[in-house]
Amino acid sequence: MIKFSNFSFNKLLAGLVALSIIFSFLAIAAPAVLAEDEIILTIKGDGVEKTVQLTAAQYEALPHENHDYSGYNFYPSLQIFKDTTGVTLQTLLDLAGGIKDEATMIKIKGADMSYSYHTRRDLLDEPRYYFPQGEDGSDCSVWPPEGRGWEGAVEVPTMIADMKNGKLIYGQWDPLEPTACNGEQFSPILTGGTIEVTCEEPTQWDTPVAYPDSGSVIPGTEVELQYGDGSLWHTKIYYTLDGSEPTVHSNIYNISYPTFRPWFNKPIPIDGPVTIKARAVGLGKLDSDVITFNYDLGSLACTVQGAGIDTEYTVETLKGMAPAQGTYQCMDNGQSVSVNATGVLLSTLLDDLGAASNWEVNFIAVNGDKVAGGTVQDARDQQCMLTYDVNGAEVSDVWGDETASIRILRNLSGNSNLNCLKYVNAIELVNVDDEITISDVQLLDYNGSSITSVAPGGGYCIEVDTVNAVNAAKNALLIIQVRCGTDAGMMGGGQVIACTAAQTVVDVNGGKLRAEFSLPEDINGTAYVDVLVWDNFKNNHPLGSGDHTLNFNIQ
Repeated sequence: MIKFSNFSFNKLLAGLVALSIIFSFLAIAAPAVLAEDEIILTIKGDGVEKTVQLTAAQYEALPHENHDYSGYNFYPSLQIFKDTTGVTLQTLLDLAGGIKDEATMIKIKGADMSYSYHTRRDLLDEPRYYFPQGEDGSDCSVWPPEGRGWEGAVEVPTMIADMKNGKLIYGQWDPLEPTACNGEQFSPILTGGTIEVTCEEPTQWDTPVAYPDSGSVIPGTEVELQYGDGSLWHTKIYYTLDGSEPTVHSNIYNISYPTFRPWFNKPIPIDGPVTIKARAVGLGKLDSDVITFNYDLGSLACTVQGAGIDTEYTVETLKGMAPAQGTYQCMDNGQSVSVNATGVLLSTLLDDLGAASNWEVNFIAVNGDKVAGGTVQDARDQQCMLTYDVNGAEVSDVWGDETASIRILRNLSGNSNLNCLKYVNAIELVNVDDEITISDVQLLDYNGSSITSVAPGGGYCIEVDTVNAVNAAKNALLIIQVRCGTDAGMMGGGQVIACTAAQTVVDVNGGKLRAEFSLPEDINGTAYVDVLVWDNFKNNHPLGSGDHTLNFNIQ
């Protein structure tokens, strides 16, 4: 991604400091007081019929209107200006004989020559609105905010508001449009300012750029959109993901100014084929052309399925992982040859998926044939590789109408004919159970000391020692129940007098889990403990054999 250069950053910093000084000055300076015959506003340019100069008295005599305005600033937070009084821009232009048909630009300058440029469309040609939904000054914790819509929208004109000796103010095209509301002028307009209307040809905003650019990417890649160095005040990137042309009603990428809340400018994740259409929209220029960025996850290399796993891998995904290299002995036309391969070790991929070492592995060819691959541990021992490059050439094994993009290479002692498997496009994992096993169950008192019996009404703990056969932390539902009664035995019967179930995580190295109970007062005899480990309540799938070995006396 383009980084801010020192020059750009210094300019930005200097500009922000300057703005801070200006705003501070405006906050402490007394409003300008002008004589009634002093010129406070000039309307001119080749886009109106004549030049008009207004004194304070003449301006005050003009018809004033009162409207409510809404808009987001670039923090972003919502600003609502109720009961705003001023003279509409159209009224002022009518004084100058009206705006010409060929007029294109409206430049509004303060007395100190600070200015803002607008196209005719920005301020006049397309209706703008006040959107009443929302709270004045509300800070956005998320974007887009909830509750902002078109309900109750009221069309409002562009005005020179009476606030702060004249401020440009206008409505929103969309409920979420950032307009900076009354902040378009850094200095007052009605202290000798100018409205200049011209017929010059408007320039056009450049198109945004994307990082990374169009192409095949690995799943989860995040695309960032940017205009220039990202520091312009009024240029927003609007984009779509559904193939439609972006407008001011589309998603906004850079809703926050980069030094304010850059985390609001969220990258776009790529988890499948995506088309991003984007354009730059801003004040004072024509919208940019629409630019299209196309992304996909590349050609499918293989799928890994079974044992609760269903994952697709593309060649680009595999190339994005830590590469492995190795030399393997393979049979080619009856001859043993050495091949140099680059790819991903299957054990690395399966470890990332949390596969257990004792799961079985099958390789499935494009024609449906299945080749046993041993266990996950066997794949690790054999340095089994999903290779996408053999002897410097990309794998492209053609079988009928299908093309395989990977080969399976492994080191099988004395069986080099099976070292190289072509045409493979799927890997099947077979769950052989016993992912989580119970190695020990103990009866303890509340202090953690081992005991053999519990008094009626007494308290006790059941401690379970677990072993994790999966090469990753494993979600598990631990169920412990205690039974007692005349027909109770190790494998069933009796009445359940205590039970608990808790969803937990069994660490890769296993660990101890404990539950506390109290016996009823009127119970005696022998109590039997059942310990089960399931995946969850919904599936009720055992992750290993239950344990029923613990029993104790109640006396």
